[in-house]
Amino acid sequence: MAQIYSDPLLKSLKRQFAIVFALVVREMTTRYGNKFGGYMWAVLDPVLTIAILTTVFSGIAHVPPLGRSFTLFFSTGYALFYMYRSTSEQVSSAVEANRALLNYPVVRPYDAIIGRVLLQVATLFVVNLLLFGGLYLVVPFEQIDLAPILLASVIAITLGAGVGAANIVWFHLSSTYQQVWGIINRPAFIVSGVFFLPESIPHPFQDYLLWNPLVHIIGLFRTGFYPTYRAGFVDMPYIVGLAIFSIVFGLFLVWLFDAELREPK
Repeated sequence: MAQIYSDPLLKSLKRQFAIVFALVVREMTTRYGNKFGGYMWAVLDPVLTIAILTTVFSGIAHVPPLGRSFTLFFSTGYALFYMYRSTSEQVSSAVEANRALLNYPVVRPYDAIIGRVLLQVATLFVVNLLLFGGLYLVVPFEQIDLAPILLASVIAITLGAGVGAANIVWFHLSSTYQQVWGIINRPAFIVSGVFFLPESIPHPFQDYLLWNPLVHIIGLFRTGFYPTYRAGFVDMPYIVGLAIFSIVFGLFLVWLFDAELREPK
């Protein structure tokens, strides 16, 4: 009896794996192209941003808000922010970019989302490995604690995927919302703690700032690079709960509007 039920399930899993794998290969080709320069831009984006921040702020202040290296401080802030932002942006356009394939009943919006998330995780792993590996040659780290680094990365990617999944539906239903979201989301870089410490912000503005989950996630990420930095403001139940809620809610919306998402805008 178990064999009867397991065979169709196994075939279904194999089929879905083949579909997702094909989507990942297609995404790699369309996003980065067949040239090496396409992949290099994924690395150059955060590297150039960090270089600009380092140049500007090192000319204004003599020491960074934390540690002795402006480059390390901005790297630990922007790298995490980039994980969230790039994941959100890539997932939010996953269905639209693969719309032609949704004409096939076996391809679902979920497959497009999973394919993009898998490719994004692989890309971010390579980008951060090259970024911090190269940075270590210039600014040796005193000590690295991988636990908070990996935890913060998982939370950022999960939150980004959840926000992106929800935006798939909202963008499809309203082009006005898409434009408004773009405007509202622009200051996120400024208020997420990329180039400052939340502890330096006076009350009550610090309390308002801590509603932003990225402030907590970046603080958690930095504790893995700065052994003496405690980041007591980090609220783990808040950011973990919000990340889980965002991915569950986003995927629920995609399931709920499955038929609508298969239709062009």
